[in-house]
Order: sequence, then C-alpha cells, then structure tokens
Amino acid sequence: MSVASLILFVVLNEPHQFSALDLWERECNAGDAAACERLEKAQAGVGKLARLDTLAQRYGARADRGELEEDGMPRLNLAYRQVMRDYIDAEHAVGNKELDYDEEAVNYCADHFHNYWRNRKLWWPTDENGAPSWTDIYYYIVDHYHGICLRRYFNRL
Repeated sequence: MSVASLILFVVLNEPHQFSALDLWERECNAGDAAACERLEKAQAGVGKLARLDTLAQRYGARADRGELEEDGMPRLNLAYRQVMRDYIDAEHAVGNKELDYDEEAVNYCADHFHNYWRNRKLWWPTDENGAPSWTDIYYYIVDHYHGICLRRYFNRL
C-alpha cells in the first residue's frame, strides 16, 4: 500500500516547467507594472531571436561557398559585411531603426573578427563535413558585432 502511495505522490508532484515569461505574465495580470514592462521587453526579444534564426538559416542555405571560402577556409571578413548588411536591412524592414549600417564600424569589426578566428583561434564553426557552417557563422557575427565590437571599440550600445 505504501509503494502505491509513493508512486501516486511522485506522479502527482512531477515538477512543471515554466519560464520567466510565464511568471511575468502572471504578475502582470495581477497588476504588477514592472512585470508587464519586463514581459513586453522579453517578448520583443523572443521575436528578435526568431527573426535572427530565420536570417541565419536563410544565409546558410544560400551562402556562395565559392566566394566565401578559399582553400577550405572561410573568408570571414567578407561574410561579416554581408551578414551585417542582411541583418540590419531585415531589422529596418520590421521597423527597428536603432542600428544603422556604419561602414567604418562594420569594416573594422569584420577585420577584427576575421583575424581573431582565422589567425588567432585557428578554428571556426563547421558542419558535419568539416566545411564552414555559414548558418552558425551568421550567429557568431551578429553576436560579435553587438556584444564585443561596438561596445569595446566604438563605445556604443
């Protein structure tokens, strides 16, 4: 009898997964204005990540390997310029005008990214065949531009 009770207890008390979004939504519905603000920002971020994923997948599918690779190695500086143009144009298309294509910054960041990955790390994201993974590289480029280059070298964002 106690084994059956224990099994029933475990089944009924199975942990339920919920996210910060769920918590903020409940708090917002209860009237917490700060939670509503956090929820709104988080939902906008989810949309931005979904757009980024779509852009990265599309870029990976249409990447011109002949142009972007030489001797099996990626030409990351060229890809960087393409990716940032694509990303910024897509953000502008949905009304997000906070980021402009600054050619000087993009060129500097492209060279920094290329030199870091090709000459210092001697590694870059690859697919299952060992070829450069342009989908993954897209994510790395956007992250580098926002997370490292603009902040560290241009004191922006």
